[in-house]
Amino acid sequence: MIKKIIFSTLLTFLCFELYCSAEEQSINVLSNELKINKELRTSHFSGEVYAYDQNLEIWSDELIITLEETENKIKDVLAKGNVKIIRMNTVVYGNKAQYFLKDNSIIVTKNVVVIENGNKIQGEELVLDLETSLSIMKSGNSNRVEATIIKE
Repeated sequence: MIKKIIFSTLLTFLCFELYCSAEEQSINVLSNELKINKELRTSHFSGEVYAYDQNLEIWSDELIITLEETENKIKDVLAKGNVKIIRMNTVVYGNKAQYFLKDNSIIVTKNVVVIENGNKIQGEELVLDLETSLSIMKSGNSNRVEATIIKE
């Protein structure tokens, strides 16, 4: 198991060295497996995935990093299955999350739960702008957005 983690870590750093220049923002990823598809310009991590950069941490079953079509810049990061995101004092759970680096935004879908300072909000889709800290929680047709706010 330790050999797999070390091998995966080395492949991760190799992948990012090939795809990202030192001036670019980087994302560090640990997982049980990595598949790189140069034609599709994707790196597909699976198994106990943990990814982090200077702004946030992501845990999931799978994580797919896609590069821009013409440049060696990260376009987006897609996390699937048992997604957990931590940014500062906010924790977000969902089944799927997509992080768009160009817009510095995240969209989390399906069974979304946001917990911050004891407050809890549930819905079906969360749109989070990391630059402005603007959050929009939406519900599905059969459910409504539910909030539990702690009185101080």
